Amino acid sequence: MVAEQDGAGQSAEARDPLFCRKYDWSATAASMATLTALGTVEEVDPVELSDVFGTTLYNHVDPEALDTLVAGEERVNLSFSIDDYRVRIDGEELTISHQ
Repeated sequence: MVAEQDGAGQSAEARDPLFCRKYDWSATAASMATLTALGTVEEVDPVELSDVFGTTLYNHVDPEALDTLVAGEERVNLSFSIDDYRVRIDGEELTISHQ
């Protein structure tokens, strides 16, 4: 099956979020929310993600820096890749989608 492409060159499947939730970043660490979301998508306990991916979150982004940046006063819009997933934080929203 060939995925349909949009004008930005991203397939329709890649645009569809696998996980999307709003968070109060003063109450939830962004690194923990990311691990929980990836665990939900992979249907594993977040503790087992390093076995599933063969890598850790720390190999892709500094968890402490992520937590500090997202919990700051300013609205943050950032994204990074881990395995075949794109993690995006836009304000209060955390979204996981395919690359």
